[in-house]
Parts: sequence; C-alpha cells; structure tokens
Amino acid sequence: MNDALLAEVAADVLGSATPQDADDRLPEVWTTMAELEWPLVSIPEGSGGAGGSVADLLALVGAVAEHGLSAPLAEAALARWALAAAGRADLPGLVLPAWEDDTGVPRGTGWARHARNLVVWPRTGPAYLADMATARVFPGTNLAAEPRDTVAVGAGARTPLPDAPARSAAVDRAALLNAAAITGAARGAHEITRLHVTRREQFGRPLIALKAVANSLARMRAELVSTRAALDRACTAHTEDPARARPATATAKIRAARAATSIARDAHQLHGAMGVTREHSLHHVTRKLWAWRDEHGAEREWSAWLGRTALAAGEDELWEHLTA
Repeated sequence: MNDALLAEVAADVLGSATPQDADDRLPEVWTTMAELEWPLVSIPEGSGGAGGSVADLLALVGAVAEHGLSAPLAEAALARWALAAAGRADLPGLVLPAWEDDTGVPRGTGWARHARNLVVWPRTGPAYLADMATARVFPGTNLAAEPRDTVAVGAGARTPLPDAPARSAAVDRAALLNAAAITGAARGAHEITRLHVTRREQFGRPLIALKAVANSLARMRAELVSTRAALDRACTAHTEDPARARPATATAKIRAARAATSIARDAHQLHGAMGVTREHSLHHVTRKLWAWRDEHGAEREWSAWLGRTALAAGEDELWEHLTA
C-alpha cells in the first residue's frame, strides 16, 4: 500500500481513540483493527491473509504505538503469520503467540486472557496450538499496564503445528515487530515533546528558544532517525535477504532499546513534572518504551548475540556485512 495512504488510514482509525491503561477488556479500537484485517497484513491473500508487505505491517504497529494505544496487533499478526504457514489460516477468534520458558510454562504472554487459542513455541520441538477454553490464566501486567499473563495449558488441549515456523524464526519476527512498536512510541514521545516546548513559554519566550532545550529535542530526533534506519534495514532483510535477517533484527532491537531509554529520559526532562501525571498523554508512550525495550530480548542479550556472531564470522565477513 502507498505509504501516504496507509498513514491516512491509520490516522483515521486511531485518531479518535483515547489512550488508557489496558484492563480486562480489549480496547474499543481493536474491533475496527480486526475488521480491517490489520493482523493479516503481510500475509499473502492466497494463504488467507490481507496482502501487503512486512513494511506495511510495521507501519501499522508503529502507528498504534505512536498514538499511545494498547492493543494486541503485533501479537495477533505474529500468530496469524504462524497459522498461515501451518495451514490453519481459517482458525476463528483471537489467536496470540506464547513462549514456553525452561519449565515448559508460557509466561509473560501478551493479552492471553482474551485469546481463544495460543500458538505456543516450546524450547525445543515444533509449535503447538493451545485451546484456551480449558487453560488456566494467571493475570499479570508489564510496566505499561498491558496484560502479560502466565498460562497453564492442559496436555489434552494441545494440537501440534508441525509446519509452523521454528521458534528462532518466530523470535526474530517478534523482535522486529517489537522494534517497530518502540520506534512508533518514540516518535509519539518526540512529537508530544516538540509541541510542548514550542507552545509553552518561559520568561516571555517559548522553551524551544533555550539552547539546552533545542539541543535535547535535536538529540531525540537524531535517536529516532537512527532507530528508523535500523528498522528499515531489518525489514528489508526479512523480505529480501533472510540470511541477514537475524543480525539486522538484532541491530534494530539494540538501537530501539537505546533510543527508548534516551528519548523517554529527555522527554520527561523537557516536560518537568507534567509528563508523569495520569492526565498527561506522555506517560502512555514512555511507559511503553520502558516496558517494551526489555521484551523479546533485552538490549544486553541481543548485543551479546551480535558480538558472538561477529567474532565467529571473522574479519572478512564482518567487513562485507558492514559495507554491503
């Protein structure tokens, strides 16, 4: 889809939605997202999807985050991608992804309490479909007050999905979607802050006229541009050069996590005490930045993996990767 048209559609759908903490209900705007088949974007129509590109999906995920909204778009899109590969694209209801930990229990599962089924990836072996009708859900939340639940799945409620993508591929795609969400939330924090320092006056002139304020805003913008560049490169790798998808995704995730820390800090510094109040819109994006930067692999984990990979590849391969 044309970028301008996609942005217009997203703004039309999301513009009237009010950011608020997630609770035991899905947000009202989710119904519209589902009707417009946003979770099916990037899946070919012949496989039961809505068509479009991975870049289109990342743009939608980023737009939701930019507006400070909590909705399971990235999660549902990941699950639907896996179901399409497994030949189960026609499965009805909300299906979400989950990851077993070392004890064989799916923990930190986004929005699990609302799902009809889960696509679960164990530590080893193929994914399976978990029927939530008989599962026990232990509610939890992340720092942004979004559902992150622990699920006890009965052995009889598991259907093998031998043709679903491997856990490593699912982890990479989840990290890519996470980086897109962080980029969107960072864009929202920058825009809220830009409007604040432009409109608010001190000593008879706008805050942006102060050199320290202007420098901080410029630093936020530089972080945002760098993060977007890394995300675009990772998106291209996922669609055109799968062999480089994981290193590019690692770079995007590292860059996004660093930007999340820096942009959230600068945004709150430029707002003073205002941005942390319940009534202000800023905390709806900065709390997501703090929560999401450590999900689907923290900066330290991806940095360690990237470092080990570079050392193992050797100098020639690293140079080729950097200059390609």
